[in-house]
Amino acid sequence: REGRLVFGMYNNYHRAGASEGQNNAGLYRLNINLEAEEILDYRYRVSNCICFSPDGRTLFFCDTPTRKLYAFDYPKGEGPVKNRRLIWTMPPNLPGGPDGAQTDSQGFIWMALSGASRVVRVDPSTGAVDTVVHLPVKSPTSCTFGGADLDELFITTRGPDGGGLYRVKMPFGIKGLPEPEFGSTGTATMGTSRSYGQEQLPAAVPMENPPASPPFELY
Repeated sequence: REGRLVFGMYNNYHRAGASEGQNNAGLYRLNINLEAEEILDYRYRVSNCICFSPDGRTLFFCDTPTRKLYAFDYPKGEGPVKNRRLIWTMPPNLPGGPDGAQTDSQGFIWMALSGASRVVRVDPSTGAVDTVVHLPVKSPTSCTFGGADLDELFITTRGPDGGGLYRVKMPFGIKGLPEPEFGSTGTATMGTSRSYGQEQLPAAVPMENPPASPPFELY
């Protein structure tokens, strides 16, 4: 949230077996001088779920073939991420794996589960899923917040049955955070938005408090 860009690499052969699907990808940070620095002290296969806590001090990351989401301490200045801890593991009964992700203003993580037809909201302090957005296509790819009040979740999808952009109104007063522009000093700005063939999912009926268990489900 300090105007720098964090990005990861992708091993295109990660499905080819142990001999070709090697842990050879790195995680990098690009500063405002366009200098890249590797910030993870180990290699992996498929970078996904990169997003930050509201205060910017925690980085979330997943190597998709492992189906595990980790949190790291993120430095305010230069230097690598540290103190890896497991946040959530995708249940074995669900197909696919975690793809893109975003955090909301409460610090919960919204993950697109590609292959499982859903986006889930995970509490990083407990690993519990408290909200599920079901999609009519198999593979959501990422999600982020938008709208005038940042209370709409936009979800991208891929083929063969996907390729569309979906939007869902958030329940319980859930909102996203404005994102800083690259090269800024952390001051986020909001721009205008346009719609290009979006399909809208029905809004949830607001409740005073979301249920702790089972998760609240949107269709």
